[in-house]
Order: sequence, then C-alpha cells, then structure tokens
Amino acid sequence: MVAALRIAWGFSGAGHLLLESVDVLEHLKDHHEVKVFLSSAGEEVARIYGVLERIGNFPLVRESKQGHAFPSCGSFNLGKFDVFVISPATSNTVAKIRLGIADSLLSCCASQALKSKVPLIMVPTDSKPVVETKAPNGKVFKIYPRKVDLEHIRALKEEGVVILEHPYEVENILERFL
Repeated sequence: MVAALRIAWGFSGAGHLLLESVDVLEHLKDHHEVKVFLSSAGEEVARIYGVLERIGNFPLVRESKQGHAFPSCGSFNLGKFDVFVISPATSNTVAKIRLGIADSLLSCCASQALKSKVPLIMVPTDSKPVVETKAPNGKVFKIYPRKVDLEHIRALKEEGVVILEHPYEVENILERFL
C-alpha cells in the first residue's frame, strides 16, 4: 500500500474545469486524506454547476463560515497538510497569490502554505492565450486571458508553484510528494 498524502483542495469561483476537478477529488479520496477549502465564490459556482453536494461529502472549510481571520489557514503552519491543490483557480486567485495578497480563504491558505514550505499545485483557468470552456447549460465558448493573467502564472512557476493545465494531471504530480 502506497503512503497516503494529507491533501488540502481549494475550489475558487471558476466553472471552467470544475466538474473535472470534482471528479479527480472523488478519485483521490480512495487513496489519500482530503479536506476541501471552498471560497465563497466557489460555493456559488459549485451550486450553479450542480456539484456542491458532491463537494459537501468531504471534510469542508467554507469561506462563508470562517470570518475575516481565516483561522483554518493556520493548519498549513502546523503541518497538517502535505500539499495544497487549488483547482480550478480563477485569475483573481492566481493574481492575489502571486502578489502576496492574503485577503480571502484561498489566498490566505496559499500564503501560509508557501511560508510553511507546503507544496502548492494550481490549475489556473486562464492558462493559455485562448481557452475553450463550457457554460452550466453546456454551451461552449472561448475566453481570451489577458497578458497580465499569463504573466502571473509564469511568475508563480518561477517561484516554485506547480502549475498544471488540467486537473487530470494532479494525481500523477502528487506521486512526487509521497
């Protein structure tokens, strides 16, 4: 039996790659200990996409229940997690983490994880010049991330944050932390 990781998984307010992220999360629970950190926007979007109940099957920290100090973020300093995954990660969450702004549940947790040498893995929604995505009703459309969004991703990579293009890559990358 392979050793289990203690994984913190953050959901930001993105619909792009949300369903795939939930699929991966559900698969990981069979092999690892997983706790979900759900941003307020993530909670809204998960409800819209019909996956909030699936996410609610995990031990859960909701930003809406945390208060302004985000006390649960201290668990990263206390060594309670081996890795922090944010998937999907909005451009807003990526920017905050890159710039050191810790004013939301996920940006505060990322800040504490990085300060405590807990590896951070992110699946940004705006990771390439053109992104094809799907609305809750199934309609496919394209978005065109801004230059600054792509620069934030490059800077985080240089800082040692693991940046992936798809949540299906998470399980393979976790092997390096076992």
